[in-house]
Amino acid sequence: MNKSVNPGLDPATLEGLIQLVKKTYHGQIVLITQNFRVVQVERKENFNPEDLLDRNLGLKTEGLKAQALKDKITQALKGLEFGQVILVFKKGRLSQIERLQKERFSDTQGLSGDGI
Repeated sequence: MNKSVNPGLDPATLEGLIQLVKKTYHGQIVLITQNFRVVQVERKENFNPEDLLDRNLGLKTEGLKAQALKDKITQALKGLEFGQVILVFKKGRLSQIERLQKERFSDTQGLSGDGI
């Protein structure tokens, strides 16, 4: 498979992810990939006590626009065979995107001669 192609998120799934993003104020959304496809989405939401009093939690409109966010997510997933893309939110704004790429080695042996 061509590693530059990203079949991991179809447009409908990407739109659903944007709706999930809009509900995240403090926390993370983790996209887990296997064989170049997103196979799992995890969401962790953190609350500060004062946040519980604010009824308007969610993505700030002055932050990234939906299309720009879609582009950033798609770019982060591009070529990621095994790993994670982590979207980190603070006060309703995307503060960072982390990309964790895993490499799998089937014929590597450990220090004691066992497989890893």
